[in-house]
Amino acid sequence: MRKSLYSVKKAITIALLAGTMSFPASGIMPWNGTVAAAAQTSVSATAAGDPLLVNKTHKLPDNYESEVSLVTVKNCFGKKFRVERETYRHFRELREDLLKSGIQLELESAYRSVARQRELTEELRASEGEDYVKNYVAVPGYSEHHTGLALDVTIVKDGKTTSDYYGTEETPYQVMHRRLADHGFILRYPPGKAGVTGYEYESWHIRYVGQETARKIFRQGLTLEEYLAGGDETRAAKGKYGAAEYWTRRNPGGDAVISEDALAELRATMRQNPLHVDMAAYPDEWPRDAVRRKMAYAKSCFWYFEPEEVFENGAPLARSRYWQVVDNCAINALPERQAVRFALTTARANLRYLPASTGWYESANDTHYDLLQGVTVNPAEPLAVLAESRDKRFCFVEMRNFTGWVERDAIAFTTRDKWMEYAAPEHFLVITGDRKDIRVDDALSLPFSMGARLPLRKPEPQADGTWLVSVPREVNQSFHEAAVRIPADDTVHKGWLPYSENNLIRQAFRFLGDLYGWGGLEGGVDCSLFTADVYRSVGIDLWADAGEQQKDMTRLIPLEAMDDKGKLAAIAGLRPGDLLFTEGHVMMYLGRDDSGNPFVIQAESSRWFPGEGEEDKALKYYTRRVKVDDLFFYKSSEKKCLERLISAGGLR
Repeated sequence: MRKSLYSVKKAITIALLAGTMSFPASGIMPWNGTVAAAAQTSVSATAAGDPLLVNKTHKLPDNYESEVSLVTVKNCFGKKFRVERETYRHFRELREDLLKSGIQLELESAYRSVARQRELTEELRASEGEDYVKNYVAVPGYSEHHTGLALDVTIVKDGKTTSDYYGTEETPYQVMHRRLADHGFILRYPPGKAGVTGYEYESWHIRYVGQETARKIFRQGLTLEEYLAGGDETRAAKGKYGAAEYWTRRNPGGDAVISEDALAELRATMRQNPLHVDMAAYPDEWPRDAVRRKMAYAKSCFWYFEPEEVFENGAPLARSRYWQVVDNCAINALPERQAVRFALTTARANLRYLPASTGWYESANDTHYDLLQGVTVNPAEPLAVLAESRDKRFCFVEMRNFTGWVERDAIAFTTRDKWMEYAAPEHFLVITGDRKDIRVDDALSLPFSMGARLPLRKPEPQADGTWLVSVPREVNQSFHEAAVRIPADDTVHKGWLPYSENNLIRQAFRFLGDLYGWGGLEGGVDCSLFTADVYRSVGIDLWADAGEQQKDMTRLIPLEAMDDKGKLAAIAGLRPGDLLFTEGHVMMYLGRDDSGNPFVIQAESSRWFPGEGEEDKALKYYTRRVKVDDLFFYKSSEKKCLERLISAGGLR
């Protein structure tokens, strides 16, 4: 049984000798970020060529220590370390980045010479015996800490070092992992890779490889060993984990475009789903009971728990608070017939299941998975306003693929005729990048996600190579429009992209490595927003919820009752761009690799690693990014993704 990682002194000694674990410091003093002393000049950590590999089978080059440039530095506790010069510079940038999120990162261990490793090995041989040294101590010359490029780090809270923990919530260390690549670092020993790296998961051990290489490794979900062994395609991020081209080459007929007639027929079939809305044909009024049903549907999407199971601002939700928010819907104040008002979003807005802006969470410490969050909405999105909250701060709205409450300050009311210019524009520009910030004026820049569309003021590009579009504004509580120029680059397209399988793949890979954000929070995408945005770019509106997206499929294959062999046979008949569903989750099918394994691309929140948690339990690890995977990762503590599949579907 594995004991707590920070509870056994002998385990700490072993880990330090193996080039792995950090250890707690003491003697608090203010942070000193200056270099205290420098060693001899030498080669850069990012010299031309592949990153240096040192592990249990790859020895440190004999001349390395005489050439590496080390600096002596202190952490906030006054403890001194030697670190490779460039590595330390980028560590400081990483540290400053994390401080913006309230996470204080400090050094715990860095460079250790081969000579010192020999001394420590002999000390342990004398005190613990030869068998102990063979089983637990890294051979001198084979520890990554000899490079000066590897760091053991710790997160400091309230003036004390903290260890990582194995729970069912995202830890600050896991937040750090997603920021590493932007500063040239990788998590050297990720979970599930002990068979490759030789070491179990170490959340504190990071390695500097340079920003370009780090981003390739992160986006492809590889270890340093896998990256170096993967050949030219992997190192150029053009293999199955890194590029759309790998999968489009395997789908030679995938550029065939669905005809406009077939596309119109497909849209008509999808609109038979009562959740779907033809915004261009939206009615001018609704009967009271219809509005109440829509409100009830939105409320039903909020997963109701007992108040002690829901937290607001870190405290259990009071029952009176819950009923206060429900009462704010003012459902009994609706008139017998509700006139529709027409509005456009003027900012990136949130549609909520209930009219409250404060997040409700399943745990006191959670800040990511807001139970009231439905979906984020792009600026310039047409909304049909059906009601107003009792406090006048929220409007109940329906849009093309979602229903919920939006803050009044995020929308501008307009006439139906003007609204129709956005709901059914004759000429329009589509955002085809994963995310695009559009500058409206010197004081305002608006973020747009893939599939957002803006009406074109002129059907052709301007002489300066830009498109001229309209963006809605509200000035002094009156509707206005801004004329905005957008460069005619590959992040925009006049009209929808042609609907083909390979275009779906290309669009999906634009998100690779992007942040997972529940309901679009934090500027990210969740699983169903990811698939909805990809399909929206080719002119298909999927409902922005994984469970409801199954109902959008014109061809749905039940998989839940099948064994693994049956599921694999059914998946073999799918087409790239089709969707695979587990309970509450959706993934996009890419095809099969050379070994015949099915692969998907998905916006993933978390996954499990059996036996890698505390006391040999399963570790829940929050990946929180868009990834490429086969179907054999663990979707729960006991079952692989393949085992948990319930259906597969496509739009034909």
